[in-house]
Amino acid sequence: MKNFIRLEIITKDRIGMTLDIVSQIYKFNINVHSLEVFPKKVCVKVEEINKDIKQYLSESLNSLEGVISVREVGLLQQEKNERKILATIDSVDEGIMAINNKLEVEIFNSYCEKIFRRKREDIIGTNINNFLSINAPMVTLLKTGEKYDNVEINIKSDEGNIHYLTTGRPVKDDNNKTIGVVASIKDIAQALEIANVVSSTEAGAFNDVIGNSFPMERAKKMCASVAKSNSTILLRGESGTGKEVFAKAIQKLSDRKDKKFVTINCAALPDNLIESELFGYEKGSFTGANISGKEGLFKEADGGTLFLDEIGEVSLVLQAKLLRVLQEGVIRKIGSNKEEKVDVRIIAATNRNLEEMIKRKEFREDLYYRLNVIPIYIPPLRERLEDIPNLVSFFIYKLNKRLNKTISGAELDFINALMEYNWPGNVRELENVIERAMNLCCNNLLKLENLIINFKGYNKPSSQSFDLDGEMKLKDVVEICEKEAIIKALEKYKSCRKAAKVLGVSHTTIINKTKKYNINCKI
Repeated sequence: MKNFIRLEIITKDRIGMTLDIVSQIYKFNINVHSLEVFPKKVCVKVEEINKDIKQYLSESLNSLEGVISVREVGLLQQEKNERKILATIDSVDEGIMAINNKLEVEIFNSYCEKIFRRKREDIIGTNINNFLSINAPMVTLLKTGEKYDNVEINIKSDEGNIHYLTTGRPVKDDNNKTIGVVASIKDIAQALEIANVVSSTEAGAFNDVIGNSFPMERAKKMCASVAKSNSTILLRGESGTGKEVFAKAIQKLSDRKDKKFVTINCAALPDNLIESELFGYEKGSFTGANISGKEGLFKEADGGTLFLDEIGEVSLVLQAKLLRVLQEGVIRKIGSNKEEKVDVRIIAATNRNLEEMIKRKEFREDLYYRLNVIPIYIPPLRERLEDIPNLVSFFIYKLNKRLNKTISGAELDFINALMEYNWPGNVRELENVIERAMNLCCNNLLKLENLIINFKGYNKPSSQSFDLDGEMKLKDVVEICEKEAIIKALEKYKSCRKAAKVLGVSHTTIINKTKKYNINCKI
């Protein structure tokens, strides 16, 4: 590795000053590596010379007309700027790479070293085609001069193909000709995680809510419209439909998005533990209690959101205490006679039929009305089978990293088989099925042979099948069919007017029916 010395020469402002300095250096047969010229200052970088020659050179330069002083410095200004820029680039948590118009790599930061599993010194100056395909977006940009954003690329490594996102910008000369490219490269998984954390827009909040079917879009739209309210929300739906995911989306869109989101599964703990978890307790309140007492989840969520999952599982005694919090906004720790104010937005969820529980005296009617201020129905997977392909892609992507797989998708037969199943366990069951299939898959695509699922007894649901052993009246059967027919017509034709025409009824009739069945529609 060559060593250099750098000289700063302060001069008077006269024509030919720089030429005289360079000529004087060449007289000593010294090669000039780089040169910077400023008003009344010239800086040179030359290969290292011995002490005597350095002394003679300094004296010779000082003898030139117009030279005021000569001194040795650490770095030239341009070198300082370059090192600051490179340090900044190296501090970025994504790959930064620059190539010239010969496809040679000029900048390759430390994050790029991690991505490509190659050392910077081995890459700088080499052709980009040595480690990326000839159709890489950076190469295309160099030809077209057109920028690109968040394009997915596959990078070959010893561990197989790795998926990344890249964004590129052209470097142009004074004639607007593209002479190079600067590109950023980031891990797709990391990009999604960051987006999910920082995003508070409607699109970002629903990143984890996969599906664009009519029932899902209706649920998302309702969640978005009520998110900024402080009213209590009750999420209704079967187990495994993703009620907690919707609750988190609501919190991200609310004015409490920067505050805590606290969750408790009311079915996972016995009543005495749920009470102490929710309300906290004073020290020495009961045997086994923490000697310093405990703040409850209501206090922890103060100013934020508390998600009460499986609210239908709590006892009548605890229901009465929850009712007081919802009515008065105060809590009392176990073992305390002091009440404390809390400001908590409640989102509750249940897969139980609370109305039937009220009839059986298992759920308090007054608490039901406090919780059911804004009910939102989360559809089961069998009502939105068209979302299955998107869900499969999402789970494959999500599980690839954890299972150390590089599966890119699923064959059509595999997807079709999933569409024929009834999904009693909903989205949670689908994720388990995909994980099982990925563990059995030795290829890049999931095949029918990788699918292990119990289809027996779970045929594709039919809107014409009813349990006649129950107490369902003909009127109820007619209403179920009527509601399903209206929903399917709205899903297909996207407006009440078109749906009414297809169903052979008036527009007013459809409007009245959608109000009756609480169906959203466009006029």
